[in-house]
Amino acid sequence: MNIFKEVSEFCEANHYVDVADKVPIFLCSIGTHIFNGLNKCGLCPHIPDDKGNWAIDHCILRHDKPPLYTPMSHVADTRLHIIMKGIKGSGKSILLHLFLAKNTGLLYHPNAHDLGLGFRTDMGPNSITEAGMFGSVNEDKEIVGMPLAREMCGGFLGFEEMSTLLDAAKKDHSTDITNQLLTSTDNGRVKKVMKSGWVEYLTRFTVWGGTQPARFDMESGLDRRFFIIDIAMGEEKQRAYKEAQIKQSSMSAADRLPLVDKTREIQEWFVRRATEVISNPPTGVVFSEELNDWIRKDTVHSHEADLFRRLALGYTVLQEKYMGGQALIVNMTPFLRELLDASLIMRRKVMDGDVELIKHNLWGEEMSRRDLNKYVASAITNRDYQAAKRWIDENLSTKDWFTENRDTSKKGSGRRGVKVFIGISLVNPENPQKIIWGEASAK
Repeated sequence: MNIFKEVSEFCEANHYVDVADKVPIFLCSIGTHIFNGLNKCGLCPHIPDDKGNWAIDHCILRHDKPPLYTPMSHVADTRLHIIMKGIKGSGKSILLHLFLAKNTGLLYHPNAHDLGLGFRTDMGPNSITEAGMFGSVNEDKEIVGMPLAREMCGGFLGFEEMSTLLDAAKKDHSTDITNQLLTSTDNGRVKKVMKSGWVEYLTRFTVWGGTQPARFDMESGLDRRFFIIDIAMGEEKQRAYKEAQIKQSSMSAADRLPLVDKTREIQEWFVRRATEVISNPPTGVVFSEELNDWIRKDTVHSHEADLFRRLALGYTVLQEKYMGGQALIVNMTPFLRELLDASLIMRRKVMDGDVELIKHNLWGEEMSRRDLNKYVASAITNRDYQAAKRWIDENLSTKDWFTENRDTSKKGSGRRGVKVFIGISLVNPENPQKIIWGEASAK
């Protein structure tokens, strides 16, 4: 089965709108998830207790084989987490339910929990605490409850609104949830020191989520962990959605029955492919020079390169013919190149949009660093002043059109007396120590 072609045709038959460039990214994420299990689950993080009981009884990814992809002499984590940015009604939840909905999701399997025949899948709650997500300990130093990150190890966890997790960090009882999210999505590590003991375990879950533009917050390093999908909306797409809803609601039972069979066929295919890869692993991974050349492009930032490399790896794992027992060659195909190009455009539009906003609105302006912090907090970081300072350091300080100049006559700690200039700063030839500010620089 060509899974990319089959899922595309499945979406067309169900009258999905504007998913041709988005569904393949989810499929690649599934491929990276399977490979990550092959690479990292040889030593299962949920070891049996003294009675031989596993913390997770059955898991399709559990095996006893050594890792095979170890760049920098470390076992690489290849999971590809996804976050979708779009206004309400743009179809974020539709994409999540396409794969994760109970019974009908393309990744759902009824025996995933009790027999391990498939991946654990779940839609995350609308409200959660740090303890509920990552766990706590009792006086006997035992992890209490069923922390979601631990229970979903080896599976896929979807959040219709990622602000559920990020907003929890603003509450006193969950201030550390962002840091735990960073490490658990990066290398799977969850580790907290609490009054009664330690919460420490590894998890291999993959997170998919959506968020509205006003709630989009990728500061603190989340942008390096998540692959970004930008979902645009307009009047034409609004009309397309309404037409699709009419067609969907008018489908006869004769039209729906083949799609039910196709759902089950795709569900079983994912189980077979995961079993094939785990039972007959490749001997190594080789990335083609053509792919490496694409990653070398100036428009691909260094901290993003591995995200696109993982996308290509997941695409290769899910190819129509899988050949184990030999090196897995990650070649650049026309389809993969088109997918990478479209993904890069979406990421640049989202990640560089705020930078362009500052550049456009403040070009030629001189102001204090304090005033710039206030502006960024109001326009970008939802009035979070500390987040605004981090955003400036991470996104503006490296730009050649952003200049900071300290007034040495101002005394005190911090950045007292620091002036910033947005524009091309020119050096005064008569006094090299003096920078020409203002309108002349803007021109």
